Amino acid sequence: MQHNLGSSFLTQFNSTRRPADLLLAQSSYRTSATSLTGSRSVWLQSARKWAQLSSGFGEGEILAAHVQVIKLISLVACFEDTSKRRHELLTGLSQDSTKAAAKALSLNQPSKALEWLEAGRCIVWNQINQLRTPVDELHACRPDLADQLILLSRQLEYFGGRTDPHQSGMELPMQVQMTLEAEAHTHLRLAKEREELLVSIRDLPGFESFLLPKTFAELMRGIPNDGATVIINSDESRCDALVVFATCAEPTLVPLERFSYKRATNLAEVLRLHLTSRGLQSRYSDEARGDARGMRGADETDVLQAVLRDLWTDLVEPILPFLPAEFQDKDGKDDLPRIWWCPTGPFAFLPIHAAGDYNNHGSQKTLAEFAISSYIPNLSILKRLGFDRQGNNGDRGVFLVSQADATGLRRIPLTDTEVEKTFNELRRRGIRTAVHGSKAATIAAVSDKLDSFSCVHLACHASQGTKDDPLGSAVYLHDGPLKLSEIMKKNLPNAELAFMSACQTSLGDESLPDEVVHLAAGMLTAGYRSVVATMWSISDEHAPDVAEDFYKCLFNDETADGVVGLDVTGSARALHIAVQALRRKLGDSTEALLKWVPYVHFGI
Repeated sequence: MQHNLGSSFLTQFNSTRRPADLLLAQSSYRTSATSLTGSRSVWLQSARKWAQLSSGFGEGEILAAHVQVIKLISLVACFEDTSKRRHELLTGLSQDSTKAAAKALSLNQPSKALEWLEAGRCIVWNQINQLRTPVDELHACRPDLADQLILLSRQLEYFGGRTDPHQSGMELPMQVQMTLEAEAHTHLRLAKEREELLVSIRDLPGFESFLLPKTFAELMRGIPNDGATVIINSDESRCDALVVFATCAEPTLVPLERFSYKRATNLAEVLRLHLTSRGLQSRYSDEARGDARGMRGADETDVLQAVLRDLWTDLVEPILPFLPAEFQDKDGKDDLPRIWWCPTGPFAFLPIHAAGDYNNHGSQKTLAEFAISSYIPNLSILKRLGFDRQGNNGDRGVFLVSQADATGLRRIPLTDTEVEKTFNELRRRGIRTAVHGSKAATIAAVSDKLDSFSCVHLACHASQGTKDDPLGSAVYLHDGPLKLSEIMKKNLPNAELAFMSACQTSLGDESLPDEVVHLAAGMLTAGYRSVVATMWSISDEHAPDVAEDFYKCLFNDETADGVVGLDVTGSARALHIAVQALRRKLGDSTEALLKWVPYVHFGI
């Protein structure tokens, strides 16, 4: 009722231009957005309207309105729905958090902007990670509440991963419909019980903020001691970078004056069309790709160079002076510092890690000369993945998967060579390994092995899910696809490294840019601390060399008990070295860039 009343007053204001009507509209929307009754979706619509109108009513009103928007996003897509349904509900909401952050930045509140980005993005991943959060401190104080929370969280995670009955589109037998309705009712009851339990826990001294969105100070506890993290916010009103590092008191704001949301969107679309015209949707053998190369138009040859040049001159180069001293004057020297990129909106689909001017042969400038790049979906992931996390000695080792002949897909014969080279290198160093290839690489067998090896190397085909099924992203095995929806059900506390030598494993869904729905993020959610992935197709010819160089550059890590594993904290550096070796071999032509740029690193 209050929402409709606000709309009536707003319509009246647009006709009369009387300030009193605008004030009444704003007040009605605020009342609706903060109501305790009614539809959550209506609350969010009201909060959005309240936020839009708040600019004329002072800073306090602006902040209050956007706080409510951020709060309601996670309530609209909440635990009582399946993961797939939550992603559907979040479609169209992706710009709410970035818009709120842009407004906070316009008020010179970078810490608040960061908090809102963290609370309003990656909603489903954050919810899954909440259900898996250790409760050691709570258990020491109130073991009964801790045990109850663990049980409810496990039950909710199970129901959240079930098939959504609303999505079948089929006429189901009455008995099946009744069963599904009973499951949905149980799911809703569990979600409400968990919320009530959390209220009780937050009444305990010292637990007032338990599992609530993190403050900037809390987020900073997970920031690595070395390197820097750069969050790129994109909104139609402005684009900005927020730089944080271990010793900073608040984020450093770097306005991206030469970049707009529209320009970033256009760059991402131009790149997507260019890659599509080149047939770069799956791992390919160079012989099989001959026809795809013939699709290239003469005016498309420098598209990737132009994108990378724009990213360098207008995005990365303006940020570099605001990074810590360790980033200055590196110019290709050894011991490069780390930089973690956390892009939002259309920036998530751009290869920031490869930004550079590759046409200026006299004085090339590229990001790779100054830093080793990694990506993260959000800041919270850094604390959860932790540089000092200790694994289980019994799970140490690498599980290698090769699938050259997935049904219905082009043969990629050098996946077997890649796995063989990797196997020989690891065995030479005394690292426990297992190999599944061809018919042995089934969905069940691979899924089972993920539980008993800390590292996995997948050399196969992969694909990004569609707009209608973003959780349909998958790697292709002997008997079909192992989907993201199944991978994200995994909870692997001892997982270390996932090397996904396949295509589009970090591409993401354009309709959900800030939910980061791709295989690499799924592996991080499952527990892997470090993930090697790809933004588009990779060459079957060069993938074995990249993998071999990567593992040669990744040091051993031996425990006091003599168990040998891999030091995955060096995986970003190892990938950097391996990719730069491929670059030296191939050069910086259009064809060369298409082959070495797609490799990316996620995590620690």
